[in-house]
Amino acid sequence: MKRVVITGIAPIVAMGQGQTFFDRLMAMEPAITPTDESFCNGKNVSKWYVRYPEVDLAPYKERLGQMLMLASRNAITASVASLMALDDAGLKELPSDTAVFFGGSTMDAEDLLTAYNATTAGRRLHPLSNPKSMANAVPAWISILFGIHGRSQVISTACASGTDAIGAAYEHVCLGKSKMAVCGGADLMCCSSELIFRSFDVLGTLTRASDGLPRPFSEERSGFLFCEGGACTLILEDYESACARGANIYAEITDFRACCDAYHIVKMPEYPEQVISMLNGMVKGKTIDYYNAHGTATQVNDQMEATALKEVFGSQLGGIPINATKSLTGHAIGTSGALEVALTAFSIKNGIIHGNLIGTPIEGLNLPRQTVRSDIRCAISASFGFGGHDSALMLEKV
Repeated sequence: MKRVVITGIAPIVAMGQGQTFFDRLMAMEPAITPTDESFCNGKNVSKWYVRYPEVDLAPYKERLGQMLMLASRNAITASVASLMALDDAGLKELPSDTAVFFGGSTMDAEDLLTAYNATTAGRRLHPLSNPKSMANAVPAWISILFGIHGRSQVISTACASGTDAIGAAYEHVCLGKSKMAVCGGADLMCCSSELIFRSFDVLGTLTRASDGLPRPFSEERSGFLFCEGGACTLILEDYESACARGANIYAEITDFRACCDAYHIVKMPEYPEQVISMLNGMVKGKTIDYYNAHGTATQVNDQMEATALKEVFGSQLGGIPINATKSLTGHAIGTSGALEVALTAFSIKNGIIHGNLIGTPIEGLNLPRQTVRSDIRCAISASFGFGGHDSALMLEKV
């Protein structure tokens, strides 16, 4: 079994791309936008969201080439994030057998809507309507971009997609099937009809806070802050390879667990037996210094996650700082897990934990309200998705 480390990280979301994202996160500066008044139209709907990022393509236009004409916006953003991650890892190229695992919860909504409008209006479909809307477009384009021939797959497990994709990449490298993997999450959920925003809103899952802040793990929580998406790429590498080339190592991935609670397509069990079992199997007596929570700010998720943490950590829980990153970033669905794993690695490397924008906290949880310095040797980042998909990664300091 190979040791697996993270040597490159590149987020692209509304809060910023690359280091700017981490700087704004540590400064606790959310990027939040009010919905158009005509959209609300007096109805009791969520009135805030996080926009899809404007991506700076200029440094990579030559590398992207035909993608700019042929690929979906989602695939282009994910590819730029992958190029940035390669730069961050100090790499010029990747071995031919490098694998690509990317998480995503949905196909490109705007491309689907454009194709639908064309057919209903009797207009000719764009010849690339099909490849632009394919769920596998992101990993396919990244493999084409880098000219690599290893396994290339999309993983779609709703809100756990990004975490599961990194977990699959970790297992692939750990088993020695390749020395490197490009992995992460990418979702684009904005379209002219606000279809995905509305579909979450009608479920009653979005925040009703007057200022839009979701306040995870707080008594005042009412739902998550919808984020239209973005991308986050990580470069995973076997430890020996990373050391041989003198790579900058953020953290080592030491475990990945995933399960399905098989309870309901959107609901969560009040007593999360499977999540507790998953986390217990991962912890196995280790001292956990930091936990990055799924923390959506829905009534059920936060209560379920708090119950699981109390069961797993008992009296030790009060000493474990917990981040609800979605209190600042909003919930980017398939991108979120990758963002939070990247943040966990960044926090381990730099000894820093961002503060949480919360209200009256659920009793027993250690939720720092301000950004704090902390020596993190072992951390967990967890995600839970519709359909009962639960997953978690353990990261450790090298």
